[in-house]
Amino acid sequence: MPESLSQLRTAESKPVEAASPLASPSSQRQVAFRIDSNGSATSPRPQPRDRRRSSSFFRNDVEERPEADVYYDSRAATKREWRRRATTLDEYYRDNPELLPQLPFTWHHGLRRWKLIGLISIMWIDACVLPIALYYSMNYGGNIQGWIIFAIVTTIWGGPTYLEFAMRTFKLIKKERFYRPLGTQRRWCFDYLTRVSTLSIFTVTALFIIGAAPHIVWLRVLSMPMPALLYCLGLGLGFPTLYNVRGWKAPFRISSTAKGEPVRAGVYYFIEDTVAVNANAGRPYREALAARYEASPKFRQMLHRQSLFWAVPPLVLAVPLTVIACIHAVPASIAYGICESLLSS
Repeated sequence: MPESLSQLRTAESKPVEAASPLASPSSQRQVAFRIDSNGSATSPRPQPRDRRRSSSFFRNDVEERPEADVYYDSRAATKREWRRRATTLDEYYRDNPELLPQLPFTWHHGLRRWKLIGLISIMWIDACVLPIALYYSMNYGGNIQGWIIFAIVTTIWGGPTYLEFAMRTFKLIKKERFYRPLGTQRRWCFDYLTRVSTLSIFTVTALFIIGAAPHIVWLRVLSMPMPALLYCLGLGLGFPTLYNVRGWKAPFRISSTAKGEPVRAGVYYFIEDTVAVNANAGRPYREALAARYEASPKFRQMLHRQSLFWAVPPLVLAVPLTVIACIHAVPASIAYGICESLLSS
């Protein structure tokens, strides 16, 4: 034991190495523990978060919980550590219920946010801007026949979207199960976002083919792909949200929720699948998100409100757009522009 206050301070600043609870024996991780004034080892406190970057919801959720003695080492969320570790994140937080589960993902480092911004910008230009620009410029500026215009539009429409869909599908069917939902082992067990994307792509492609196939194009049918996307988004989010509100069990597997288990809010599955697959966060993120959902009532409430926000307005907006596209009181060329421009805005 130290004999003076200066020696106590010196001993307190020296770390003692110990194994992280997430590591397997073959990959012992080094975590620093400090020596308190009684000579016993205690784990370090996490550094305070930058309040300017934290939402008010997150701050309130943390401040209402007692201060934790241990915290999650986010380095264990990498694919390399995921292959080697002996304990999953949900098991780790189940053994440490006093912790607020941390999500092992951030946009503040690396090129992730720039890749996401670039991908969304390309998809928006391809799906929303080009169809309007090509139709009105070629129809009224060049007097080109409609079937030629929409042959071009149909060819280029959705290229980045289809490519991204193919890439995320390839990740899910790879031999390693890093990207697949929790509780699944089969290579052909896709997540919920894949099913919603498949329905959306099939519906939009069918409408484009039907509307552009005749020599005199059916412009009102070609006005329906954008309302159809809104229907798919609203129903895709509203289906699990309704089951969550009513307390019904899952009729089939929904991402990491197995058949017969309680269904979570719709936005939960969209967040889980997008970050785990498209952003390469994998199963560690699925595990941490599930632990956070079970541990934090405020987090569940926030996702429930977000699910209603993203499910109801698309359906409300899709109904008048469908009416505009179908009724003959509105000219077909104007209906096409309204349906395309409202979604792009």
